[in-house]
Amino acid sequence: MTNAARSKAIEHYVAARPDFKQQLGFFEALWAAQDEIAADAVEYAPASTEDTVSALRKTRTLFSLVAPTIPLEPYRAAVRRIAGLMAKRAGLPEEQSAALTEADLAGAISQEGLDSMLSGFDAFVSGVMAEVDDDRLNEPLVFFVLSEAATPFLRQPAADAVKAAGDFDWLQYDSGLCPACGTPAASGVVRDEGELQGGRRWLSCPTCRTEWEYARVRCARCGHRSHDKLEYLFDEHDPGHRLHTCKKCNGYIPVTFEKQTTVIAVPEVEEVIMVPLEQVATSRGLSPLGDDVSETAN
Repeated sequence: MTNAARSKAIEHYVAARPDFKQQLGFFEALWAAQDEIAADAVEYAPASTEDTVSALRKTRTLFSLVAPTIPLEPYRAAVRRIAGLMAKRAGLPEEQSAALTEADLAGAISQEGLDSMLSGFDAFVSGVMAEVDDDRLNEPLVFFVLSEAATPFLRQPAADAVKAAGDFDWLQYDSGLCPACGTPAASGVVRDEGELQGGRRWLSCPTCRTEWEYARVRCARCGHRSHDKLEYLFDEHDPGHRLHTCKKCNGYIPVTFEKQTTVIAVPEVEEVIMVPLEQVATSRGLSPLGDDVSETAN
């Protein structure tokens, strides 16, 4: 998705949903910072088309074929920049903002830890937290900083890796995990494309921002396909933004129906708009990844 489309989407929602002005202002600054950080990304050479397609048919991530290089010092600089931005503009409690400014998350990152990041991001985050040892910082907060700092170094390698698949039919990949880096999809967009009545659903990765097609009638968390277990949760005044829920795994995923919005859907922007809907889901006992994350669709 282009920066122009993202800017237009932000402008649209600031006008249509003024209650999101502060949140969108923070994320707009974050995305602008990521765009600048991306200049330090290392050039990536993907696997061959034959190997790429073979991996996708076996539901293997493309980064497992050829891993991207994330340079240590630029990544540390990105962590410091994003932590500082969050401290100033994310509206966090004063104690957490102070911790992000005072705790040296970047200094706790080793080359060894960075090299292992893609094979186990949770373990990477836990290692950094153990090294910093600051009770003011919780895991979701540190996870966000470290993940958002990684995104600028992974977007172009992921795009190059996916491009190597050529005209591969993404419905054959058939997984709710990102085909490039393996992260569970953060959201989906249903777009009216081609001859399929009702549109096609594309999932979006929150880490490398890859988008891939996924079956409309299937849980993105556990892979369940039965209509009687799948349904949409939404506000009748805003049918363009919904949660696709699954009674089998108790999971959900935010989905934007582009036809019912008046702007081109940009996944990262739509995810901000759907946070209140996710809070409703949580209050009803639903989980973002389902009850058993080990069953995430693959």
